[in-house]
Amino acid sequence: MWRTRIYWKVYRIPPRRITHDIKAVIDKTTGTWLKYPIREGGRARKYTAAWPRHGIVNDGTMSERERLAPPVIELPVSSSLPLLPTPTASDAMRGPDFAKAGREGAGGDDLVTAVARLFTKDRAAKLFKTPTANLGSNGAPQHPDKRKAGGHGPNLDDEVSFLLPVDPDTAEETPPGVYHSPSDWWADYAPAVRRWETLMGSPAPIPVEFGPRGGRRLASVFAEWLMGLPRGWITHIPGLNRARQLKAAGNGVVSQQAFTAYMHLMNYKEGE
Repeated sequence: MWRTRIYWKVYRIPPRRITHDIKAVIDKTTGTWLKYPIREGGRARKYTAAWPRHGIVNDGTMSERERLAPPVIELPVSSSLPLLPTPTASDAMRGPDFAKAGREGAGGDDLVTAVARLFTKDRAAKLFKTPTANLGSNGAPQHPDKRKAGGHGPNLDDEVSFLLPVDPDTAEETPPGVYHSPSDWWADYAPAVRRWETLMGSPAPIPVEFGPRGGRRLASVFAEWLMGLPRGWITHIPGLNRARQLKAAGNGVVSQQAFTAYMHLMNYKEGE
């Protein structure tokens, strides 16, 4: 397949191209690949070896591409690294227990407690719940305390509708050229919003709106922004009402995370 698409005529290899990884050169007069290096004063040999799985063709030469490999860190045999506890099924059902390590026979800190010791409250930013596909069909929002009293965790609609002081009647969209929304919209969520605005390069939209009955509810454009999508990626599609817009946001992935994951796989893939 390569032979039908390459039209370089190669009479000799310039000195700057002579490297140890060159495998073959093409000769336009015969349309064949020749084995490299070419014998001085001898007959050129046809390249008959197997083509490398990963190769580069440039200026009429074929060479193997350098394979990327994960970094290798060599540690002294005597070194001892602190390790996090192994996750357990019960981690999802409890909070940190800072007194556990001091109880006889308790076995030391669990993973939840160990992580809590590393990230204290003064370092942690309060985060919004992740948008879910059922936000548009889950009924009216409830105060997070009421939701917890019923044995359920609050969702994004609950947090935005009851915990944010922003007033949809008086709030105005951030003007062009301003990269951060007003800080008085966000209460305890302000540090997390500021960080995501910096990473996104765009200010957060007004997070709440009034529903048909006059109650506060989550604005779908805010769920779109939380998922790392540009303005209108979901909300400007004709024919999508609010419920379907929230479903699309909840069923999607954060594109920045997906891109990072694929780049990691492409750079560190080994073997077949």
